[in-house]
Amino acid sequence: MNEREPPSPLDLLRDKRAVVDTGLGPVAFVIVYAIAGVNVAAGVAVGVSVVLMIERLLRGRSAINAIGGLLGTGIAAFIAVKTGRPEGYFVPRMLYQLALAVAFSGSVLIRRPIGLYIGAAVFRAEPGWTSDPRVKRVFSIVTLWWAGLFALRAAVYAVLIAAEKPGGLAAASIAIGWPPFIALAWASYRYVPWRLERLGAPPPKPETAAP
Repeated sequence: MNEREPPSPLDLLRDKRAVVDTGLGPVAFVIVYAIAGVNVAAGVAVGVSVVLMIERLLRGRSAINAIGGLLGTGIAAFIAVKTGRPEGYFVPRMLYQLALAVAFSGSVLIRRPIGLYIGAAVFRAEPGWTSDPRVKRVFSIVTLWWAGLFALRAAVYAVLIAAEKPGGLAAASIAIGWPPFIALAWASYRYVPWRLERLGAPPPKPETAAP
């Protein structure tokens, strides 16, 4: 039997179109808003999301992710049109990041860090590994890192929404999107085995492949 090597964060983030897919909608919305107003901008943003959804499906990407992206854009566009403010387009993004920050930090408080279960899936760890107190301690720290990132994103969105800066919001959606996500994913991936070794905790042994 051969052991399967756990994937690195780079293996999980190989989609070179990710930055385009997540950033094109907000940028298109802000540009069109400056030219034709919020209603047209909302329509264009939804149209871009539809095109991206079709393109994702043609590339064989998850239908759930594609439909979820369209649904999120539709809600954002609806809020922008309903309020008459372009900043409204970014309210769902702010609320989503806030919800993630609360969920991740709350999971640490109840001693069920979300990062622990994500890590177990990433490393394909054997059952029972997540119950070790030392492993939980390491992933509690990592989970709080992610809670901090989500809280930072929510705060940036909130400040720019209050300041009525749609251009800044479009730029922020790219700047605080994939770049810090990839950086923190890599830092987490490198930190976990190192810290486990320092604590004398068992490493995340991958489950063995079927013969």
